[in-house]
Amino acid sequence: MVMFNNLMGLGKAPQQESMKFQRPKRNEIVMYDSAKAKRTIIGKWHYCMSCPGWNKLTDKRVVYSTWAKKDCCGGSLPWGRNLDTYDADIIIDASARQTLCQVCRGEGDIILYRLAGGDPSNPDTTHLLSDVPRMFDVFNEVTFELSKINLKGHAGKCLGRRMGAMVMNMPAGYEGEPQATKDIDTEVVFYDSRTAKRTLLGKCCNMDCCYPTVAKITSERVMYSEWDIWYLCDEPLKGLCLPYYCCRGICQDVFPCCTFLRPQLGVDAEGNEAEFAMRAQRKVDSGIADCCCICPTGRNAMFWDLDIMVDIGARQKCKQLFINEGDLLMHRLPGGDADSTETIFKVRNVPEVFGLFDDLSYELSQMDLSHFRQNVIGQKMMDE
Repeated sequence: MVMFNNLMGLGKAPQQESMKFQRPKRNEIVMYDSAKAKRTIIGKWHYCMSCPGWNKLTDKRVVYSTWAKKDCCGGSLPWGRNLDTYDADIIIDASARQTLCQVCRGEGDIILYRLAGGDPSNPDTTHLLSDVPRMFDVFNEVTFELSKINLKGHAGKCLGRRMGAMVMNMPAGYEGEPQATKDIDTEVVFYDSRTAKRTLLGKCCNMDCCYPTVAKITSERVMYSEWDIWYLCDEPLKGLCLPYYCCRGICQDVFPCCTFLRPQLGVDAEGNEAEFAMRAQRKVDSGIADCCCICPTGRNAMFWDLDIMVDIGARQKCKQLFINEGDLLMHRLPGGDADSTETIFKVRNVPEVFGLFDDLSYELSQMDLSHFRQNVIGQKMMDE
């Protein structure tokens, strides 16, 4: 009977090693995964109730899911989900934004600026990662990876063209292999406004209640954060309805039915630039009443690569002489910062500003422009 069963294939098969599918080892650093991120109690409640999308950000790729929306009664309702991905190499810039409700939850939104045409399935030039826990930590990791892009050669060519040198415009990789990103693991911190040593009067002028701009300058990048300020004296009637605006903002941020009605603030780069220019001009024209009649509505975090800085200066006002501080003026090449078109970036209230000016000017002197100078002199000799 046993022999019959073996002939019919009904007996026990010889023991073989079970072939299990083994995933290849992924050589990537996971900077953020919305499904595994640690959130506060309020953040967990909001994440479960607000119909979130899935986002995973690594140094190689970005994988995300979005809700397909259907217009209904002037708003949008979830209507299925889509899954998409794109290469992290097409990301050229990043910024972040926090509302007051997100500050309480310890979360924020990160905006990734992408090269147009790099993602065939999605032509948008921006990608929004909403409700990211430890937003500043993730933003720090993302900007550090972006700062590894070596732009000093391109900055030198731009300066050489301004000097009058003949600069050949060739496609990428024409003269050899494409220039790889810099292999850096550490960076030198030149200035951090949070840990900078100030005088007693300087500490009083830069207290947190004054909502100062936080800036950090390293050997690879510049990061800064600004508060969105609502000046009540400009709109006194709306200032009387402050509880109404606060309740409306909380409802739009908390309730899941309002998540799809909430505007995607900070995605439009042109709108951002106009808003930043208006805010900067408003700070310059501020009066005595604006020191106390203000209300914060949120804060932004920005970044740009230090390689696009081509000149530097410093300035001290008479009132800054008493607190031993000054303003640092950093001249940038246009087009290097995707979320800002300003060519002069000002770092305000820097203690010992001339010492920082000395350090950064030495870094600028490492940009080799001798061959461009030789090119210009040679052309002048040939013309004469």
